[in-house]
Amino acid sequence: MDRLTNPADEWVDVTTEDYNKDLFPEIRLANGQLISYFAPSKGGMLYELDVRGIEHNLLASIQRRPEPYHAKVLAGATENNSGASSIHDRVVFKQEGLHERVQHDRYPRKSLMDHFFDDQISVQQVRDGGAIERGDFVELPFDAKLRRGSGKIQVQMKRTGNAWGIPLTLTKGITLFAGSHALEITYLIEGLPQDRSFHFGVEFNFAGMPSGADDRFFYDERAERMGHLGSTLSLDGRDYLGMIDQWLGANIQMTWNRPTNLWCFPVETVSQSEGGFELVHQSVCVLPHWNVVGDAQGRWCVSMDLITTCEHEPNSRAAQLSFAHASF
Repeated sequence: MDRLTNPADEWVDVTTEDYNKDLFPEIRLANGQLISYFAPSKGGMLYELDVRGIEHNLLASIQRRPEPYHAKVLAGATENNSGASSIHDRVVFKQEGLHERVQHDRYPRKSLMDHFFDDQISVQQVRDGGAIERGDFVELPFDAKLRRGSGKIQVQMKRTGNAWGIPLTLTKGITLFAGSHALEITYLIEGLPQDRSFHFGVEFNFAGMPSGADDRFFYDERAERMGHLGSTLSLDGRDYLGMIDQWLGANIQMTWNRPTNLWCFPVETVSQSEGGFELVHQSVCVLPHWNVVGDAQGRWCVSMDLITTCEHEPNSRAAQLSFAHASF
């Protein structure tokens, strides 16, 4: 009905269906600029984000799973001087140290994946899979409901679980406005005890944005470069991060309403080709994280914008949207 009564780019709609055929309902939230899909039954994750202007799914990421050839990589390179041989017979490394880069994911590499970590975890430990998960929010089901307003729809997902065995309730709301290029995201954690802090992080993964290229890079609020998209970054006290793929025309900007620590790193896998084994870039992980301390009511919240536009140049912080997030 919104699309019949509003201009082509001034509508917003929501539908629920088993889109991925896993016997559980998913939620599709869309407007004239974006299409987003959420899976409440799998950690309330955002598993697809289509940018209409460039016809690209920013979450076309892949979970790294054990492959038969990984055993060959772990065993090391071999020489084969018997003449003709197939790709399956030879073990040739196109790069050094590939046996140390074989890694498997415990969960899908999607977005809005909610983690609780130990306090002293580093970006290298998270990147290399050495961080222990201290909560149970990553893949377990969330309850979901929809809230409608004038020109906007919010998907609200809620779960009562635990971190370090302490009961906590986590609610996340994602709001899409008609005509907007942004998903407005709000997190609320309840039940926090007064005598300790919690190390909480929200994982995002972005696919189709290659590393090691001059025209694909991170940038800050002054539109200054901070390294190509294969860089590993550990940043403190930020409220803005930009990522751009100038060839694709994808410009991703993230803002937060409170000082935020950021881990950024490439998600890479060891792949097999005719020339041998090599490291392949799959996606870019951005993981904002905080030391969470509850207020007098045991509550903590944060709001963020995920802005996806079709632009070829980085934007300054002054060009960003203002926060107008709906409260729970």
